[in-house]
Amino acid sequence: MNRFWLGSFLILCACGAVTSQPKVTVEEDEWVSPDDGDILGIVVTPDLVIVPVGSSIQLEALGLKDTRETISLTDAVAWASSDALVATISNDLGQEGMLVGESAGVTTISADFGGLGSAPARITVTDAGLERLAITPGALTVGLWDTVQLSAEATFSDGSSSDASSQVRWITGDGSVLQLSGSGELEATGLGATTVRAEWNGVASESVDVEVVTSVDASSADLYFDWVSGVIDDGIFEVMVSIHNDSDAPVYDIWLDLFVDPDYTPGYGDWPDWYHQVEYLGPNESTTVVMSASTSASVHTYALLLDSLQMVPETNESNNLYEGSTDDFVGSGGGGSDLLPNLEISYVGGVSGLEETEYWVDVTNNGEGSSSSFYVDVFHDLDESEEPLSFADGDAYQFFDGGLAAGQTEYITLFVDATCDACGAWVVVDIYDMVEESNESDNSRFYAGP
Repeated sequence: MNRFWLGSFLILCACGAVTSQPKVTVEEDEWVSPDDGDILGIVVTPDLVIVPVGSSIQLEALGLKDTRETISLTDAVAWASSDALVATISNDLGQEGMLVGESAGVTTISADFGGLGSAPARITVTDAGLERLAITPGALTVGLWDTVQLSAEATFSDGSSSDASSQVRWITGDGSVLQLSGSGELEATGLGATTVRAEWNGVASESVDVEVVTSVDASSADLYFDWVSGVIDDGIFEVMVSIHNDSDAPVYDIWLDLFVDPDYTPGYGDWPDWYHQVEYLGPNESTTVVMSASTSASVHTYALLLDSLQMVPETNESNNLYEGSTDDFVGSGGGGSDLLPNLEISYVGGVSGLEETEYWVDVTNNGEGSSSSFYVDVFHDLDESEEPLSFADGDAYQFFDGGLAAGQTEYITLFVDATCDACGAWVVVDIYDMVEESNESDNSRFYAGP
């Protein structure tokens, strides 16, 4: 059995054809019990990030064991940059893992621990300006003393986007209700309601509402797959899946296991080839997980097991297993297939109250492939002749980091802090052109007004 690393996923692969470049291989006689503390591999996180010229970011090196536990090795590894003219990485005492963007370009960062090397993290240094920050997940209900990992997505003036969770400044409206770490981990420390926002280089995100309650009862939850896409395209095997929480309460610690070319029906307790943890999923919400690796095969069978560690009490456990093949569905899966998505605003409505205007927007993917992340913007109080230009910021917007599968519709509510008795508005999807579409001409729609 080969053991190697891809991004933040540990891959234990007996399928032969799936490979990852570069890879870390552990020989069979080196495999040890997880209790004796040996490190099986190193991962650098974040492993794909954009850094403005002159900015810095703290990278972390994590060692991972087959118990799904991680240990911080940031100050114990030897850090290296493949191109120090683009970005430097520090090994100085107290500054280990601190990366500085020196000039525009791309480099890779690796970490070595006693001869055990990490998969390289791809770092892009950009001279484009920061335009937006968006926090995911959205509104949160959290049990007292629970923790939730928040993410901050940064979008730049050239349309590129990246996870900036460890670069932004996290701000809470009430420190007695919750505390935030530098990487965006939220800890609920007191009962009540407050907000969270992120700021970086003079740009601030929209605030996210957070309510802390005594406990969160998820006993009536049912987790299932909205859709699954498995494709092989240009030597890349990619599985993209949307997970739904059918519940009035949030759920925590959902483990998704992927089995590649299994010769049996996987069940609870079986060790997967890939795994991923979803730390939080809000009530009646969905989230998208993508796992990919290079492959020399033309087809793979695979199985997905949801809540594989059975951390979530569910009313229905029979819909947690999906078995399929890359021949079953031909689509982009967000991975660059010839079959493209097409995002269209299929409906706009709204109502204006005493202090704000509420807009209802439906976005449908009418294309043949799944989309990547995108924004939806509303521009309040405009005439039909004032259609917004690309990269303009709306009066309200929402970010969707999971994208949309072919045929799927997202139902969105946006609020603008202004009234409007009889005025128009423009609504635009993917105004930052983050999604390659089969039709780019139907991304905006004028609404005559509430």
